[in-house]
Amino acid sequence: MAVTERIACLSIATNLLLVAIKAGLAVLSGSLAIKADAIHSLTDVASSVIILLGIKIAQRPARGFPYGLYKVENLVALGTSGLIFYVGYEICAEVLAGPRMLPTQIPWAALGIGSTIVITWWFSRYELKKGRETGSPSLVADARHVWSDMLSSLVILVSLLGAATGVYLDHYAALVVVVFIGRTAIGIFLDAVRVLLDASLDNTSLTRIRTLVLADPRVVEINELRARNAGRYKFVELDITLRVSDLERGHRISEELENRLKREIAQVDRILIHYQPRQKAQLTYAIPIAADRKTVSEHFGAAPFFRLVTLQTVSGMVISERILENPYLEEEKSKGIKVAEWLLENGLDVLISHQDQAGKGPQFVLGNSGAEILITKEREADNVLSMVQAKAKKYAGRNAEQMESTS
Repeated sequence: MAVTERIACLSIATNLLLVAIKAGLAVLSGSLAIKADAIHSLTDVASSVIILLGIKIAQRPARGFPYGLYKVENLVALGTSGLIFYVGYEICAEVLAGPRMLPTQIPWAALGIGSTIVITWWFSRYELKKGRETGSPSLVADARHVWSDMLSSLVILVSLLGAATGVYLDHYAALVVVVFIGRTAIGIFLDAVRVLLDASLDNTSLTRIRTLVLADPRVVEINELRARNAGRYKFVELDITLRVSDLERGHRISEELENRLKREIAQVDRILIHYQPRQKAQLTYAIPIAADRKTVSEHFGAAPFFRLVTLQTVSGMVISERILENPYLEEEKSKGIKVAEWLLENGLDVLISHQDQAGKGPQFVLGNSGAEILITKEREADNVLSMVQAKAKKYAGRNAEQMESTS
């Protein structure tokens, strides 16, 4: 039996115990207020039964409901809010408008009502904790309902103490409790309606999702994020841009992001990720340069300089060019990894090098960020740059011919 079902059954047993205690006290004392409170607890039993049914129905697969029946729990919570409103109405009707007849056996009645207060206080705290742990709106709603029952019992206790001293405080105490009950019922009602109308997740959850996604260096940006609740579960839809050039790699990254979100955020049922490769109007190439600032260095991490050239993607035209001194040249450990991270900070898209980085730290750093690594045997940096430009112009010319042939 699931945790939510077990707690719902415990709620039914607790409310049946309260009905038995209050009914016995009502007969013993003849108190109309205690009799009304017993009726309150009886409605709690009905509410708990409805909640258990809602939990069971929500867990059943339904062919006509591809997103599940999770919102049944929110419908149950909505009904529970109505019952809490009814509790407030009944307190006003039975306690305030009832005849002023002094009850008998006041010490025993007060002791009995005190015990129900302890029981309802403990169970409401326990059920609220479990409801939040499991993300069940119906358990949270029932916990608040039980809390309202405790408040109504406090009203009865105050009325009994007042009767023992000859002072009637029922009217004022009841009005205070009705205000709290009304606030509880309105909160449950609004929460249930928000979910039923597919309102977005709260800002804290949305911020958490954005942080987890953007923490991946392979994600360029989040184009759109939509998330909602259905019962205790969350549904997330993402449209992101990735630093990838092929769909297979993009699919793999999206699966990793999905698993990460489900692991880090509780009660996520489904995640739908739309991804698209990065499309840039310009690319920044980095070439490790030797001390003469002209030839391609045989090293990567130990290269004294790096030539960074930004080219227009379509035409291959140089937009900017600079030679940067390697700030980690004297580092003893993790030199290559630090240089790779530094190049990424300077906007690296493509690394052109003599040295193959396969299986090394720099490859993982650059690969995870979506940067490409091209291997060349050319010694002159100018020749490397010319080859890249020629390739870009050839690609642009082929695209122009295709567009002309289709026009």
